[in-house]
Amino acid sequence: MTPPITTASPKSISLDVLPLHVCAVVRHVEAEDDDMRRLMTLGICAGRRLELIQRGDPMILRVFGTRLGVSRRLAARVLVTPCDQITCPHGL
Repeated sequence: MTPPITTASPKSISLDVLPLHVCAVVRHVEAEDDDMRRLMTLGICAGRRLELIQRGDPMILRVFGTRLGVSRRLAARVLVTPCDQITCPHGL
């Protein structure tokens, strides 16, 4: 399946299709108030670097060096841009 291209950025994809073990930067969160607050409480907001550790439901992410579980439904509302491995080593 090809990751969807969005208007947020030519390289932005939804978090639920980010390849495993790839560092990414959150570009935009398309969520309602409750979901937005939930994601922000977990540290998932614009400008944040994260990494997808494990697929499933919940998906396991690394944010701030901590592993978090996020539902696929919420992950689909987060648009990210994968980092270049040269400019973003896995020192999350």
